[in-house]
Amino acid sequence: MAIKTMSASTGGSKFDEGWHEVVISKAEYGVYESDVPDTDDKRYLDVWFEDYPDNMNLRAYEVFNKATNEEFKVANIFKYANAGIVGVLKDPNGKHPLIQFDDEAKGLVGKTINIYVYKENKSGNKYSRVFDSIAPIVQEGEHLSFKTTDVDSIKSGAEKRVKNMLEATKKSANGFTEKVDSEPYANQF
Repeated sequence: MAIKTMSASTGGSKFDEGWHEVVISKAEYGVYESDVPDTDDKRYLDVWFEDYPDNMNLRAYEVFNKATNEEFKVANIFKYANAGIVGVLKDPNGKHPLIQFDDEAKGLVGKTINIYVYKENKSGNKYSRVFDSIAPIVQEGEHLSFKTTDVDSIKSGAEKRVKNMLEATKKSANGFTEKVDSEPYANQF
């Protein structure tokens, strides 16, 4: 008999689908310049993580609320990472406090967050990707705190958006988009 070794790992990978707690190693802004006439360029934030390859980054494009013109996609990354938070101001209407934050990308470095990894289903690819919304970790901060119920609620909302995105991009073999919840032969005649 020979003495051998084997991995003591109990399974699971940082590339498995689902939530993973990570530390931000780098963050920077960029601009996607559109080739389409009459289309605005889009500003985005790229975020990289410790112990993940560079191609497993998160890219979040700025998204604005149509009613208030307030940007919320990138802002939520700062909020949930508890990064750059300067203060919490009282809402003039008394309903919702306003968060004041510094949106300098380097303020995200070193922050611990939850990311959602999913399997991309474009053209038969099954590559792991990082979803563009994050969730906080349970924490007590100077200005913001997140309880387990807060984190679970934010994660649940992100999971629904991932599911909707994947269903919307599901392609059939012939290249036409399938309606996921339809019966295969309904309204065929």
